[in-house]
Amino acid sequence: MSAADLPAGFDRHRAALDIVDPGACNPSGVALALHQACRQAIAEGVSQRDDPAVRLIGLQLAFLLNVDRILDGAEYARLVAQCTARAAERQTSPVMETAA
Repeated sequence: MSAADLPAGFDRHRAALDIVDPGACNPSGVALALHQACRQAIAEGVSQRDDPAVRLIGLQLAFLLNVDRILDGAEYARLVAQCTARAAERQTSPVMETAA
C-alpha cells in the first residue's frame, strides 16, 4: 500500500483525534487506522515512532488490548506459551487451501 492507496482525504492526525475521543472500541478498525497512519507518515518522510498521530492511535490499540497487563512478566510468558502451542498445532495439522 502506498500513500496513493490510502482512503481519499485520509488525515492521520484527524483519525487519531477521532479514535481517542470519544475512544474507539474496535481493535481491527484501530489497527487499520494505525497501518494507514504509518503509511502516510512514511510517505511524508516522518518517523513512525515519533509521529504524534501514530503514537496516539497505537496508545488506543494498546488500551483496547490491555497491553499494560502484558508488561507483567508472567502474563507475557503465558501469552508466548499459548502462541507457541497454537503455532505448533497449526504446523502439524493439514493446511487449508484457499480458492484463487
